[in-house]
Amino acid sequence: MSEFDYSKVPVESLESLRNRLNQVHLSLRKLADQVNHNIRNPNKAKLPNYAQFQNQFHVLITQLQSIASILTNDDDILKRTNAYPLPNFPTTEQEALVTTLLRKKPLPEVEGWMKDAIGRGALQESDLEKDEAFVKWCAETVQDLRDEFQFYGFHSQQELEFLETEEGKKEAQRKRDLELEQEEEKMRTTGGKQPLHPNKVLKFMYQGVLDDS
Repeated sequence: MSEFDYSKVPVESLESLRNRLNQVHLSLRKLADQVNHNIRNPNKAKLPNYAQFQNQFHVLITQLQSIASILTNDDDILKRTNAYPLPNFPTTEQEALVTTLLRKKPLPEVEGWMKDAIGRGALQESDLEKDEAFVKWCAETVQDLRDEFQFYGFHSQQELEFLETEEGKKEAQRKRDLELEQEEEKMRTTGGKQPLHPNKVLKFMYQGVLDDS
């Protein structure tokens, strides 16, 4: 029998993938066991707290990132690599494993995941199109409204034109007189001292700092 050429087989990458996938399997199994144990014994077993769940998910995400990195680095060779058992592989005892290795069609549950991911991707693309249309509408609306205002203060163009009239000038004077009266009333109630600005009061409440400057 001629010797097989294994020089191009990414043995290290495949072994790393096997180890990482086994780690993911163990992590998911541990999480599933904890949840199922709580379901079977709700009065005796408690679910892990939020911090424990977060730590487990962080470990799982790290493992998946490692798998994705290996697949990306060896993408070209792994796409062209087929898994076949060696001649001395115990096919009789490990028939199920051989069938899995030689299987080309995804498992039913994996196929379901793939369809679900494709559907979600299409939905997200549709949402992006809606977002782009909304952004375009906002830009056009802002452009239409820009001509109606002069952004030099807090008044619209219509209000500025009103302030130029006799009635507008009288109303502006009434507002100034009212503000002056309110200022004098504050000075009387504070003993002639200028009251603190609301921003200074909030700064003192949050930081305990009273800035007199």
